Amino acid sequence: MCFLNFPNMPETNRPANRMSVLDLPDPERPTVIGTRPSPDPWVVRTLWCALFTICLALNAAAQTPAQNGAASAVVPPAPEDGGPRRWTVEADTGIRMYEAPSTGATIIREIADGAILSNLGCAREEDRVWCTIRPFRGGKRGFVAADFLVPARGPDGSVPTGPDDSKRRARKGAFDARGKGACAQIRGEAMGECTIAVARSDGSDASAVATFSNGFSRTLYFVHGEFISANPTMSGTGKDTDWRLEDGVHFIRVEDQRYELPDALLFVDTAKEGG
Repeated sequence: MCFLNFPNMPETNRPANRMSVLDLPDPERPTVIGTRPSPDPWVVRTLWCALFTICLALNAAAQTPAQNGAASAVVPPAPEDGGPRRWTVEADTGIRMYEAPSTGATIIREIADGAILSNLGCAREEDRVWCTIRPFRGGKRGFVAADFLVPARGPDGSVPTGPDDSKRRARKGAFDARGKGACAQIRGEAMGECTIAVARSDGSDASAVATFSNGFSRTLYFVHGEFISANPTMSGTGKDTDWRLEDGVHFIRVEDQRYELPDALLFVDTAKEGG
């Protein structure tokens, strides 16, 4: 409350046991017009104090929005507990990824607004919720404040939750679609026809098994509509890759092998289907 040491005010008019953060000067009385009474000095002082207190509160709230929100935030579940598979960053100026769940920890990198991150689980640390993440295409993991994360919507229009089960179903031969693609097994070989069997998951995640005419097959993994890696074989680890999506076709290189897969075969647009 804003009360204390108002000069020129009779002691009998001051409220008892009141303190103030201000020592306000005595306001000037406005000119009296006609018989209109002048504002009461005590009322003027009280109004000024109230406005000042509101300004202090608004300023404090503006400087600490994340901390205030995190104190009451619910810790979101990990995918294995039914939580979102990925996050989207919502922060106009981006966010920082730290080596530990603290703003005092070493900064690993800056992450831009709209970036897609894999959800590796969240926990409350002191008065804030932190999530362990990494870029969905791979890279170093780190910690970001949950205040700036929202569940990511995939290119198919769905928000994927729970683990991606397409790898497991592809191993079991439980496919959702089959079709044809173009493949070459060795460097310099002309592209030939190969069969493609696809196990799909929501969020535009998929595992596609490409089988060549000689029976050799390789599984290609897609996350958020993008090719990420392939299973390891005698040809290599499946990490030496190139990928681009052009005119509805995924052009993929894995070591010396090349693949051309139709996007329409790999994914279903659930938004268009009303899913």
